This record gives sequence, C-alpha cells and structure tokens, in this order.
Amino acid sequence: MRRFRSFIGLIILCSLCGVGFLAWYTIAPPGGKNPPTGEPASAADLKLDRLHYTETREGVKEWELDAASAQYFKEDGSVVLERVRAAFFGKNDQTYTLEGEKGRLNPQTKAVEAFDGVKLETSDGYRLETRSLRYQADKRELITGDPVEMHGPQGKITGIGMIVHLDQQRIKILRQVTVVLTAWNPAGDQRKKP
Repeated sequence: MRRFRSFIGLIILCSLCGVGFLAWYTIAPPGGKNPPTGEPASAADLKLDRLHYTETREGVKEWELDAASAQYFKEDGSVVLERVRAAFFGKNDQTYTLEGEKGRLNPQTKAVEAFDGVKLETSDGYRLETRSLRYQADKRELITGDPVEMHGPQGKITGIGMIVHLDQQRIKILRQVTVVLTAWNPAGDQRKKP
C-alpha cells in the first residue's frame, strides 16, 4: 500500500511538472524575443526634426502636412509624427485645417492619422474637436469613430463618429447627434446664445 501511494505521488508530481513545462513553453515568446509593448519594435530608420509634405494630383494641391518631428519605420512603412498640422483642400477653395499632438502617415496609401487633442477648423468658420481623425486619400474623406463636438455660426453639434466629404463639402455626424442652436439677431446678423 505504501508503494502504491509513492507511485501515485510520483505520477502526480510528474504530471504537474509536465503541465508547468507546457504552460511555460506556450506562454514564453518564441526564440527569446520580447513580447510587443505597443512601442515600435526597433529604432527608427530615419528621424527628422521638422517635416513638410505636400500631396498633389494632376498638378492640383490636395493637402499639406507639417510636423515638429517625424520618425520613419521602414519595416512597416509608416511615419510617426509629433505636433501635426495638416491642411486639406476641398472644392471652391474650401480648406480644412487639422491639428493633433501625435500622428501617423502611411506614404504608400497617403493615409494621415492624428491623435490626442485633435482639432479641425474649416475656412467657413466651423471648429471641431475629437480624439482621433483619419484622412483616407482614395475617398478624400476625414473619418473618426470617436465622440465629436462641432461649433459653428449657428450653434453646437455633438455626436459619435463623423465623415467629412472634402469634395462634396459635407460633414456627417453618424450617431447620437445633439444640436444646440444659437439665437439670431437680425439687426447685426450676430449669433448669440439664448
């Protein structure tokens, strides 16, 4: 009986060691690599203190981008930006000026993203604030899925998600839209809060 207990104890001990080894083997990164941390896996291939980039199509300027600093990562083909400012040009001389603390540019797709304290101003007096905004060059649209707050001459609009169609001069708030209109003073054509 004593031998039987020792034998069972040995089997349990070996089983626990086997389970521990399998757990360690499946959790540990392969080849001794460190797990991803959210930071770029390698140092930047190119660093710039100031960046100015202009995108044109058939001789017409579509947008301009300025950043205080830029880091190019060849492995994923992206440019990480700090203190981003971009101007997107729509039809009829309409301009949309984007600002953000951080950003990213994909030179292949011409996609521009801005994060952290994003502000967008239009040349006809609208101001918008959100957490992130993405420019899609193939559709010529500015897009976000984040909460949006927009102020303009007629009032304030809030909601979640937005699409700005640059060529159609149209802004669309996607969901949970709230509108607060300001009173109109016909004598001076001045808008004021009620």
